Amino acid sequence: MKRNRYVGAFLTGGIICVLCHLVTELYRMMGVSELFVISITVFTLATVGSITTLTGHYQKLTEFGGMGAMITMGGFSSAITDAVHGERVKGKSAGQALWTGIRESLLILFCGYALAAVLAVIIYLMG
Repeated sequence: MKRNRYVGAFLTGGIICVLCHLVTELYRMMGVSELFVISITVFTLATVGSITTLTGHYQKLTEFGGMGAMITMGGFSSAITDAVHGERVKGKSAGQALWTGIRESLLILFCGYALAAVLAVIIYLMG
């Protein structure tokens, strides 16, 4: 069973990354300035992640792909959208729900950056 989860995560993450690359290349072919291509791609991923979370499709993807579905901005956007939507379903105001989304995003970002900094120091000290 674990092997299937690893295969699902690998396939899901790989397919998402290939699709992200194709979206980036599509924007380049459309003549979008190189300065903005990555920003527009990230915005597109966030939008798709949020929309598919609200429609219930991203949850199905994460059931199959696990952490492979969380790679890229689409996964980050999905996590934040899910937190905000969950608070709204519980009856919280829009402001309270947005504050939950901000807290969740800061937690995710801070933990990621902190871990990266610790690993960078360890790797540096090891030579």
